[in-house]
Amino acid sequence: LGKTVLVSRFAEFHRLAAFLNRCTSKPVGIVLSIGLLNELFKAKWSENLAGGLLESFGRLFKSSLSLYVFPWANRRNGEIVTAESFIAPAEQRHLYRHFLDNGMIRSVPCPHPELLAYTSRDVKHLISEGDPKWREFVPEAAQEIAARRGAGV
Repeated sequence: LGKTVLVSRFAEFHRLAAFLNRCTSKPVGIVLSIGLLNELFKAKWSENLAGGLLESFGRLFKSSLSLYVFPWANRRNGEIVTAESFIAPAEQRHLYRHFLDNGMIRSVPCPHPELLAYTSRDVKHLISEGDPKWREFVPEAAQEIAARRGAGV
């Protein structure tokens, strides 16, 4: 797609956004799961900020950053949860609605919802077990690297 990609395990998204905004003046997008979206609303990620959660989100969306949220399949009931159907904590629902309505949080379409039955952990387990089924979930361009790294993916 011709885009620069950074894979990170950095948990404080407002700090990651600040770093990325120092590196470029172009719009930045962060792709994340419903699970990580839910994490953003937890106080532990903003307890070091005087303005708490509001300051955290203010810093996150400061420079036209967008969050692209891919859907999740609830294994218990089969429901597909998207950015639009995600239910934010009660006290932040209006704030979340604001982010959605203003394009700060966007859904990533999923043309193959059957793939949502598998998580990255599931695929990693298939790789570590040597099960060839993992190749169904990993783009061909990345398969060689994944096979070389094995369970360390």
